[in-house]
Amino acid sequence: MTQILYAQDESGNRHKVIQRVESPQQGEEHEDHGAARLVYTLDDGSPVRRVDNDTFQIVGTGAYISAVSD
Repeated sequence: MTQILYAQDESGNRHKVIQRVESPQQGEEHEDHGAARLVYTLDDGSPVRRVDNDTFQIVGTGAYISAVSD
């Protein structure tokens, strides 16, 4: 399942944040025992960490972006 969210940085630039459910891979060294997790990336594939309901952090730069409605 994929969901598109939008966020804005301090300069007013909008970013598309893609939220998807990632299932654990069978046979991995560190199995999650069936637990799926939400994974966030920008449109360009850059990883994003969700801080809270309204805030994301771009992992590569450390920049914070705030969720906005469409």
